[in-house]
Amino acid sequence: MIARLRGRLIAKDPREVVVDVGGVGYQVIVPLSTYYRLPEMPAEVSLFTHTHVREDAIQLFGFSTRDEQSLFELLQGVSGIGARLATNILSGISVEELVPALSDGNVARLRAVPGVGKKLAA
Repeated sequence: MIARLRGRLIAKDPREVVVDVGGVGYQVIVPLSTYYRLPEMPAEVSLFTHTHVREDAIQLFGFSTRDEQSLFELLQGVSGIGARLATNILSGISVEELVPALSDGNVARLRAVPGVGKKLAA
């Protein structure tokens, strides 16, 4: 498992980045919260990562903080939430807002996140 990447940012898009580590470019899917914290290219970056293995692909998901990574992994434990939806949720609500919304059962705030419907929010 790849737990962290540190290297030079060589491509940057709101959905994914490419980090060059020793001549190997790693494609990393990131939430918008991480994307907005990234420096301009070509700068040194460090990302906490989650290695997602599926039958047809191995994907890296990157985060600027451990809290963001932990919440991503926690969200995937919820029935109906996969890696992509967890990334979308973190793109639509900050960790600082999401944790209280979940603990308080704030369904209205959760439904405001794209991709989260009534049933999932409940």
